[in-house]
Amino acid sequence: MSGWLATLARPWDALASPLLRPPRAGDDACLSSQLLEVEGRAVRLSHRVAQAGAPTVVLLPGYPDTLQIFARVAAALPPATGYVALDFPGQGRSEPSRVPTYSPADRARWLVEVLEALAVDRCWLMAHDMGAHAALELARLDPRRVERVVLSHALLDGAARTSRAIAVLRRARAYRALLPGFPRATVARSIATFLPPETPLSSAIYDDVASTFTIASARTTVAVCDATEVWLARGLARFASLPMPLTLLWGDAEAHFPRVHAERLAAVVKRARVVDVRGGWHWLAWQDPDCIVAALANTA
Repeated sequence: MSGWLATLARPWDALASPLLRPPRAGDDACLSSQLLEVEGRAVRLSHRVAQAGAPTVVLLPGYPDTLQIFARVAAALPPATGYVALDFPGQGRSEPSRVPTYSPADRARWLVEVLEALAVDRCWLMAHDMGAHAALELARLDPRRVERVVLSHALLDGAARTSRAIAVLRRARAYRALLPGFPRATVARSIATFLPPETPLSSAIYDDVASTFTIASARTTVAVCDATEVWLARGLARFASLPMPLTLLWGDAEAHFPRVHAERLAAVVKRARVVDVRGGWHWLAWQDPDCIVAALANTA
């Protein structure tokens, strides 16, 4: 969307977002975070060093969420387990990379730089939504570092059915206009379809997501979506040689990406399995962190 169209859309975005604003709780703590310089740019991340012999779990968000969506997962991990939760370049509170970091492969290479900077030699990956694409590419790029992968609720097959909302965004690349034009409404509508009413997002984390999905980060997201469409067109066969176990957690209340996305990846990867989560919505990381921790521990 051009600058003047985004300016025209802004008041309508401000009017629409309160109408879509979901209920919120107020008691959950946020992850403490820090800025790490990678390639001369600040990356926001939350990091806990693993104790001797314990793994480090790398937590990769989608959009419009930030690293804070994993606050409950991090709290549920065993104390000895390390973790890295981060915002991708140009999204959340991370600065854009010096070089384009939009495609899943670009993001995977960037993740290697982050993990090297943190001295994380081996890790487990947990990712959802668009973070799942980077996780798959990182597992393919650096299989000696990645020991296991858990994914949930992601667009994995470009030809498979999605929700009407996702189909509209993808049709004629409508996201190019709608995301920068309506960032507040995008956040509010996303959260309303990502969590059940009885499991509201905390006020602090809602505010983090809402304040960071700006027009600038929405434009980065548009570029990521463009690169993802190219990635999807290449198909899933290139992941057939992944050597590590892969668990696909899929909730039966997921609103946007039906189970067929998990099934098609599982049909390709030899050590993949699909685990059904009864009552699971899009943001399992917030709704049911224990099922994610159990999947990480029980991946065979």
